[in-house]
Amino acid sequence: MMDKFITHTCWMRYVPDDASVMTLSIPGTHNSCCVHGLLGLGRAQELDLPDQLNAGIRFLDIRFTHYQDNLCVHHDVICTEKSYVDVLTICFNFLRQYPSETILMSVDEESRFDEALGKFAPSQIICKLPMTDTASPGKNTRSFEDTFNAKTWECIEDIPLFYNFVAVPPGGNSTVTSPALTSETTLGDVRGKIILLRRFEGSQDVGFNLSYWPENQCFRSAEPPFYDVEDRYRNPGDDDKFDYVVEHIEKARRGGPDELYITFSSAVGLTARGYSKKINPRLNDYLAESPPERIGIIVMDYFEEPRELVSNVIKANVTTGVTGTPGR
Repeated sequence: MMDKFITHTCWMRYVPDDASVMTLSIPGTHNSCCVHGLLGLGRAQELDLPDQLNAGIRFLDIRFTHYQDNLCVHHDVICTEKSYVDVLTICFNFLRQYPSETILMSVDEESRFDEALGKFAPSQIICKLPMTDTASPGKNTRSFEDTFNAKTWECIEDIPLFYNFVAVPPGGNSTVTSPALTSETTLGDVRGKIILLRRFEGSQDVGFNLSYWPENQCFRSAEPPFYDVEDRYRNPGDDDKFDYVVEHIEKARRGGPDELYITFSSAVGLTARGYSKKINPRLNDYLAESPPERIGIIVMDYFEEPRELVSNVIKANVTTGVTGTPGR
């Protein structure tokens, strides 16, 4: 499997501690856990999370369905057979082995069109993940945020794995506050930790708030924390999608240091692979010919095609010295 990608297990060690996290250029994956899908439907990646992290991916797009007080990674009705605890364990083990790195984890609550059917929903019947026993089978007894907190505590307890989120025991209270991700946050502050990017509705002190997220648009948050996103994905056409991506990357180059830029190069017609085969090579060529400058977070489908794509995102960080050498 390793020959499918160039290894960048610890590329962040070449970035100085005082580099602002908000101004880094970071390769990421869209629907990071979606490596399965009938006839390609619902599938966005070829390689699973451990290989993604070894290949240099540092932004993960994780979407959970909240069902019976558990969090299962879903893409609409397709269950990936991974729970939140599975994802967190993979990230914890990677960061323990490579403490120079940080992982930006975007967490969203994914709805399913059959969720009103509860325990009779086909997406739940075929899901093999164990569920928490509740008084009302098929239903939740707590909020998504409470389950996220409880499952975090279940996995890591009081280990400070997150930079900007502190889990507490279920039913407990904590007076400990976590720092916010700002333009002042440096890579040295977050090495060995996960930065939570919160797309679900929740308390303001839980992660970096990305909960304003209009569907299928290029948009900017109207109030702090400021972030700017390109996410037009509904069959936009090859040329238009590539133009959207380049325009947003150029916007990130000009943007201020207090703004987080996220560019989704992913799009879907019938499946995601069709677009990735057209967009990824053009994006790779564009980045290879561009000078090193902040381009923000680049979120991709099937990132390993072509193999140099992740390397070219990483090389946009002026001080990394990454040349695509295996092992970096």
